[in-house]
Amino acid sequence: MSSEPREKHSHKHVDNLKVEKLPDSRAVVTGELTLEILSESRQSALKAINGRIKVPGFRAGNIPENVLVKQLGEMRILEEVAEVALAHAYGEIMREAKLSPIGRPEVSITKLAPGIPLEFKIAVTLEPEFILPDYKKIARESVKTEETLIITDAEIDAVLAEIMKQGWKPPTKEGEDIRETVKKNLMEEKKYRAKEKRRITIIEALVKAAEIKIPQLLIDAELDKMVAQFKDDVVRHGMKWDEYLSSIKKTESDIRAEWKEKAENRAKSELIIDKIAGAEKLEPKTEELEHEAKHLLSHHPDADPLRVRMYVYQMLRTQKVLEFLET
Repeated sequence: MSSEPREKHSHKHVDNLKVEKLPDSRAVVTGELTLEILSESRQSALKAINGRIKVPGFRAGNIPENVLVKQLGEMRILEEVAEVALAHAYGEIMREAKLSPIGRPEVSITKLAPGIPLEFKIAVTLEPEFILPDYKKIARESVKTEETLIITDAEIDAVLAEIMKQGWKPPTKEGEDIRETVKKNLMEEKKYRAKEKRRITIIEALVKAAEIKIPQLLIDAELDKMVAQFKDDVVRHGMKWDEYLSSIKKTESDIRAEWKEKAENRAKSELIIDKIAGAEKLEPKTEELEHEAKHLLSHHPDADPLRVRMYVYQMLRTQKVLEFLET
């Protein structure tokens, strides 16, 4: 284990960074966020709170700051400001620390009070070192042939038959033929599927070409996500997890063993995407990040705002890489 203090920076947002390297590709970063970024983040934090709470006598999203402070207390507002500021400064913190983290960081606020810099601690898993293959060439060669998309009369007839059976009323513009509406919708669906297929083909080719030694920690983390998502799907379909395992005569360990290669490939693809994003300087815009985070929080008001923003950041960054590889 080694501790590597950094010099004090006069940086606009981040100060007093220290980096401690740990075993198993882990590191802990501590430091401060300046009062300047806390001040800059206040309006975004107030907007986020505005979208989540209701106060009698005020329209949703239009609650004045003084009312919010009175309702929640200044400390609760400051906590939200801290989360927004950390989400905004996360990339900057990692660049200042000269680290290439992967996966979800463990973020904690160690000191927070009005009028002083925010102190934080971030634990991250570090990206294994590897050389990117010629990703532009691989992407081009993976999708050399453009798939021709055709909508047949039989497909349109099948959709119309289902509409009649279910008693649906499809939205159509005045004077627009229902068959044309169905045809347009089917084409949009086929375009979306073709796009997803193209992206999967590119990623699979990149994973195959890249030589990366994946730490077991990352494989286990990917398996945890895959199993958790699958459990949720099972429960949503009205079956208990234990009952499902009994029905297929397998244990959770059996499933994890079967999915290990898939989890390793998923971990590799995330590493490759992160590295391409860094090489090509592909970052989501602040307004995109805030818009998507606000949308998710409106549907999941009990979610941790910081985790939501981190998730949205990774999602938007991945989208930008995939769009870049497709062009």
